[in-house]
Amino acid sequence: MSKQPPSCQDCYFKFHGLCALALEHPCPTFRAAGRTLEPPRQPTLVARPALGANLAAAVAAYAA
Repeated sequence: MSKQPPSCQDCYFKFHGLCALALEHPCPTFRAAGRTLEPPRQPTLVARPALGANLAAAVAAYAA
């Protein structure tokens, strides 16, 4: 079974009459039509090390 690529007819905005574009392919705001409009899942944020620790190591290396 091959999956069909998404089309404008499958878009939430087109389905609900909210689209004002006349394009041949789905635009970057394409959202699959469903019961509700849900944003795409966001990647998990990863904490970076504190800037002060990196700065102190750089100053120490420069002073040496």
